[in-house]
Amino acid sequence: MTRHGWIETEEGGATLSTQPLIEGRWLRPGTHLDLIGGFTPGMREADDEAVRRSAVYVDTMAAVEEAGDLVVPIAAGNFTATAVRGTLEMLCRNTAHGRGSCDEITLFKSVGSALEDLAAAALVYTGRNDAAYFGGAST
Repeated sequence: MTRHGWIETEEGGATLSTQPLIEGRWLRPGTHLDLIGGFTPGMREADDEAVRRSAVYVDTMAAVEEAGDLVVPIAAGNFTATAVRGTLEMLCRNTAHGRGSCDEITLFKSVGSALEDLAAAALVYTGRNDAAYFGGAST
């Protein structure tokens, strides 16, 4: 969701890009980025500035060693692993706090975990597609 080169609301990346596609200078207050494509140190969806400006959350802490979106800024001294605000598990258990204000820029980086794959497989296996479970119309 971009307009005039600025990212204003939620933007997501699911690419295999080796070069950043999202620049931090484009991010407006309140933007949330979901970066779910790059899963190796050589893959990038967002530049160092996007990471530096964001409150960063990850699916697992393995992301700081596996995802180019974090590995490269860490190596360049533009981000640290200790700056990660929390993991998906911590957010679900309410042991990590989410967005601190409406203007805060947030970034979620996923490298994919077996738990996510298992949850998706369980839903497919059990045929869960009811509206109550997913919070919307059933398919």
